[in-house]
Amino acid sequence: MEIKKVSVIGLGLMGTPIATLLMKAGYQVTGFDIIKKQMSNLVPLGLRAVNSPKEAAQGADLIMLSLPTWDAVLQAVEGKEGVMEGVQKGQIVVDTSTSPPWESKALGERLAKKGIEWMDVPISGSSTQARVGNMVFMVGGKRAIFERIKPVLDQIGKKTVYAGKSGDGATLKLVINHTLYLNQAAAIEGLVLGLKAGLNPEVLFEVITSGAASSDLLISRGKDMLNGNFSPKGPVVLANKDLALSLERARQLGVVLPVGALYQQLLLKAHYNGWDREDATAVMKIYEQLAGIERKYKKLSPGKKTK
Repeated sequence: MEIKKVSVIGLGLMGTPIATLLMKAGYQVTGFDIIKKQMSNLVPLGLRAVNSPKEAAQGADLIMLSLPTWDAVLQAVEGKEGVMEGVQKGQIVVDTSTSPPWESKALGERLAKKGIEWMDVPISGSSTQARVGNMVFMVGGKRAIFERIKPVLDQIGKKTVYAGKSGDGATLKLVINHTLYLNQAAAIEGLVLGLKAGLNPEVLFEVITSGAASSDLLISRGKDMLNGNFSPKGPVVLANKDLALSLERARQLGVVLPVGALYQQLLLKAHYNGWDREDATAVMKIYEQLAGIERKYKKLSPGKKTK
């Protein structure tokens, strides 16, 4: 059966672009968020706003979750007025959140007993990338269900990959996030070293993003970091949660990840400083303080392009 009606539960940094792209692709989209403004902002684009996850689940061909924590996922699915109160046998629930694989697998088993298809489908890509459909979906669950939802995901992302059995998508996302945060640490250390040495920020950015040391993070966030702009694209609170999940999975598997554990201490310091709502790259401020750098940078040219 072709998927035509999609419900998105959680209309935050990732859920909003997902819902927007789905509407642009011609799907009938229903949305729910505990913050009503998140829904009302999308109503002019065609969103049908509802009052609960239960109502969002009713009649949907596909239910997509985009939530910040596993507790939020459980509340949306199994809580009062949750998805399970409105869903029917055979419906598909997709979790695009960054979730603990062991918990996701267990929830899938509980839903399977009631005839509900559960797929862990986390996303590689920031909210900025999501807005332009530059997302990679990693799918864990039944292969047959993957084939059903792939056309939808292909409409709003650049790549959809079948990761394997239930929980494998969630695990792959932890691997990617772990790598991302260590890339972030490398970028911060390099930029702070250059600034402390008195290098021109314009030259520093242009050269570092033009050569072998470049990364998507530096290209998309480098100017903001050099300008001291830490508006959230991936906030500290989520970075701490995500890195804690990868370290816990490593502990379960008997894998030693010393560099990741060290970087989490810096993210925890950012949390203790009250920076939870700032972008995770705000860790750069800790490095600057340690280096004795005062935050007075020349604003970079807005139209500058990398090679």
